[in-house]
Amino acid sequence: MLSSLTIQDFVIVDKLDLHFAPGMSVLSGETGAGKSILIDALSLCLGARADASQVREGCERANITAVFELNPAAKAILDEQSIDCSEGEMHLRRAIESNGRSKAYINGTPVPASTLKELSETLIDIHGQHAFQTLAKPGEQLRLLDDFGQHNALIQATTQTYSRLRNSEKALKQAQSSQEDRAARLENLQWKLDSLSKVAPKAGEWETLSNDFDRLSHGAELIEGTQHASDVLSQNENALLDQLTQVIEKLSHLSTRDPALEGVVKTLSEGEILIREASYDLGNYLKHNDLDPDTLAEVEARMSLWHETARKLRIQPETLHTEMESVQAEIKGLEEGFDVEKLQKELTSARQAYETQAELLTTARKKAAQALSKRVTESMQTLSMQGGVFVVDVSGSEPSAKGSDTIEFRVAGHPGVTPQAIQKVASGGELARISLAITVNTVESTPVPTLIFDEVDSGIGGAVAETVGRYLRLLAANKQVLCVTHLPQVAAQGHNHFQVSKDISAQTTRSKIVQLESKARVEEIARMLGGQVITEATRTAAHEMIASANS
Repeated sequence: MLSSLTIQDFVIVDKLDLHFAPGMSVLSGETGAGKSILIDALSLCLGARADASQVREGCERANITAVFELNPAAKAILDEQSIDCSEGEMHLRRAIESNGRSKAYINGTPVPASTLKELSETLIDIHGQHAFQTLAKPGEQLRLLDDFGQHNALIQATTQTYSRLRNSEKALKQAQSSQEDRAARLENLQWKLDSLSKVAPKAGEWETLSNDFDRLSHGAELIEGTQHASDVLSQNENALLDQLTQVIEKLSHLSTRDPALEGVVKTLSEGEILIREASYDLGNYLKHNDLDPDTLAEVEARMSLWHETARKLRIQPETLHTEMESVQAEIKGLEEGFDVEKLQKELTSARQAYETQAELLTTARKKAAQALSKRVTESMQTLSMQGGVFVVDVSGSEPSAKGSDTIEFRVAGHPGVTPQAIQKVASGGELARISLAITVNTVESTPVPTLIFDEVDSGIGGAVAETVGRYLRLLAANKQVLCVTHLPQVAAQGHNHFQVSKDISAQTTRSKIVQLESKARVEEIARMLGGQVITEATRTAAHEMIASANS
């Protein structure tokens, strides 16, 4: 999560120190006030290209620092660079000189800008006004579908079988060619094996580590919740079980006067037994769980070792076990000599295994494609595209580590029109709304914790704008969402509201950002509704919009 952003002498900003919270934060302001400057500054901390024009006029340099909470994927990158991250957060700083040269730092350690760019993929996802340009790329469409369908396990299995297939092909080709490079190959393979042996990866261990991390990172929430449940059931004064026992005793006595109550007593008594068992199980859970920081630290350390080794070998961490088996098998083959017939049989087996796994992935993708098509089509109806249709087409392609499928997003903006590839849709307004519909239905599946929407609501208004605002607020239930907007319907949905303004005095222009509370926020949304002249009617409408969003 993005915790804070400090900007100094950047474009028309002299000094800003912003702090961000979970949920949905919106930035609004008049045109030209510098709303997108914040996004530009943050992008520099994430590896974007620097330019001398970004330094405030008359200043020697611009400084931008973004602070993020640490996550395992980012930690693995920092560990490889030997950058200290013991405090559990990352300070990403970019300094731009007036001559255009720039320097990058992570927690005070100088790094190339490319390292910031690599880190950005684990931290943040920015969706701009022209997000549809990215959505038009086949690779991005495949990634979105796989994230939406949660195909990670299937892709990992497919990658492993593809690796086996390619290794089998290489082994056979090597056996059929000269053996001049055999010694060099053995040396390289032994280096790989030495690296892998330090990890000693086991089958299924990566999935176990990932699941353990997810569980342990929510340890406090699990303990607090189960303790509360235990207290309510049996530990508190007037606990549920105590009250239930009293009710049973009272009704048992009354049933001697009216047998019709005996059935009620029996049902309650059976329920009491089940509740006591549940209370006992909760107690055992609280006594014997492993939800402690030490266990979490062990899991994080193990995952970091996997990440570091995978990056060293330029493979995915989930394939370490398969890679080790493959390396061991190839070494054995080289050391024992070449058995072409045996290698041909292995290649046939490997090809069959890949085709079987790739078919499973294709089936899952087609199922996810139907679900995503349905959801995006439904969203289009709420974005003033009644009768519009969105289709995810899955067709065959050459085998690869990601399967044997080609994905194409197709759209029909109106009823009776044959869906075409998304990049062929002519209307800019339609493209913006379609890309927004796709984004809100797929972005929740992305692994990064922070999502930024930079005026993705451009070209819409009215009820459509209100729908967009609600979509973004729903996303903020599980992600940190930052949204630059000019629409009051969207701004009203935010949990936090920042106003960007431009101060012109003594021939100097400054952009400033302040967090709005209560009355100031009502005034800003009223301004967005009615322009410079704010009336009681616009104030009332603004207040109602905020109240409706929070209800």
